[in-house]
Amino acid sequence: MKLTPRGCRNVGGDVAMVAEDLRKDFMDTFIPYGYKPFWPAGLQLLEAITAKVNANLQNRLVVTNSFHGEPCALRADITLGVVDYCASHFEAHERPLRLCYTERIYRRPKSPDKNMERLQMGAELIGWEGEGADVELIGLLLAYLNKLNCPKIGIALGDVSLIQRAIKYLPRAYAMSLLGCLEEGKMDEYARIARDLPPSPLSIFFEELPWLKGNAEILYRASRLLKGVEEAIEPLKSIYAELVKMGYGDCIVIDLSLVRELDYYSGPIFDVYFEDTGIPIGGGGRYDTLLERHGMLGQAVGFALDLEVLALNTVKPAAEAQKILLWAQGSQPASVLACAKEITSLGYCVEIMWRERAPEVSELARKRGCNLLLDLNKKSITDLVSGDETFLDDFLGGDIYD
Repeated sequence: MKLTPRGCRNVGGDVAMVAEDLRKDFMDTFIPYGYKPFWPAGLQLLEAITAKVNANLQNRLVVTNSFHGEPCALRADITLGVVDYCASHFEAHERPLRLCYTERIYRRPKSPDKNMERLQMGAELIGWEGEGADVELIGLLLAYLNKLNCPKIGIALGDVSLIQRAIKYLPRAYAMSLLGCLEEGKMDEYARIARDLPPSPLSIFFEELPWLKGNAEILYRASRLLKGVEEAIEPLKSIYAELVKMGYGDCIVIDLSLVRELDYYSGPIFDVYFEDTGIPIGGGGRYDTLLERHGMLGQAVGFALDLEVLALNTVKPAAEAQKILLWAQGSQPASVLACAKEITSLGYCVEIMWRERAPEVSELARKRGCNLLLDLNKKSITDLVSGDETFLDDFLGGDIYD
């Protein structure tokens, strides 16, 4: 009988190996900059999460009850857990806080053939004041991604506060219709509604919004179109300029039509994708208002990547260590493990085979990706490519297993 339900799946093999390497590299990138690992709770109180996300995401929550009968949802968003943790465990003088994580989230899929769970990897910077944190986080993210053996990374940079301020000039019905079209990517419908907008100082801005994409010139064009709210574009100009100084200008595209299905975003936001294919791998941005709802002052920025998508598109580097199949052949486990420890200390990978009989042991070793076979009975190691045989003591550099 199948154990795993529809919409869920187990991940193993090479994908899991690559994902684990990616996770380690991610932590090695962020922890030296003061980011500390975070493990969020698996359940989130339903009343609390529905108050912080829009109707689209509310409909995708996986609802259940806690052991105490409290209505809950399986963890649908890690940022909400991060903010709740910071608000309940730290005083104001202990901020800013930097956290990083790798965890699953659960959401009802938009179509039946999709998974309900995703493995996310991300970082959050909570409770800072002044400028620089957006650049810090995006800069570290790009430094990490550019080290990987994956397709070229692109970043689309926008600002939801710009749209939020501009849209106040429109009647509510028009505003909600335009936002819905942007969220769902219905650009033809958006264009039709934008053409019929009542006259306002920002009519041309809304007509051109879906196509305000490109380099720095887009920011200056937007400034001219945002009559009355020109200053709203300044934070984005500053972030873009700093990232260009850091050498990331060739991978960043300004996209002023970027929006989020999570209502808590309140400023600059960004999407991360593979440039050649457009496959999305994550995104993030500012969520200052979410801090306010938890009684905290300051600013906050974070992001999350889809670790499985990243792993599937990252080429696993050629193994540096040779792999040895250690054939125990009935030897005492303690002796076998002592031998394995000695071999791994020399930089080799070891897989132990405990069975006593294996007629095709050389072929078995090859199928398991091993290029060396260690026979403990014969105390010898055979190179499965050349056929050369070496005594174990000579291989280890001393009379260890007499």
